Amino acid sequence: MKNAFLVSVLLALFLFTMSAPAFASNSVYGVWLTEEGTATVRIVDCGDASPCGVIETAEIPSGEPTTDVNNSDPDLRDKPIIGLVMLHGFERDDDKWKKGRIYNPEDGKSYKSSIRVDDDPNVLKVKGCIAFLCQTQRWTRVETPATLTE
Repeated sequence: MKNAFLVSVLLALFLFTMSAPAFASNSVYGVWLTEEGTATVRIVDCGDASPCGVIETAEIPSGEPTTDVNNSDPDLRDKPIIGLVMLHGFERDDDKWKKGRIYNPEDGKSYKSSIRVDDDPNVLKVKGCIAFLCQTQRWTRVETPATLTE
């Protein structure tokens, strides 16, 4: 009886381990290089199984401000660009996350957004919209998280 239970547990762990990489490769969670190649964004679960993205690295030219100087809220202009939450508020819809917001520190504005992993699991499609005008960027996966909450 004990041996049967042990074999069942080991088999379940083996199957979970074998299926985890495929699951991870289709996840929005991880670290992504922006289309311009000038920043990386770490997307994690920020509660209620909703992803949010934090700027992890950014190429800021020498002499340029390293804080969010363009933010429309004067109280937030002293916040560093690194660590800024730029993606948040998404709701899951099948393989897509929608009804979120994307913040652009270059102009200090926030836009409607949706994100989803492309057919290539190493590409994240990030869409930002003003009314009905939308622009989509393709971000490249840099790192997949070891544990997922998706």
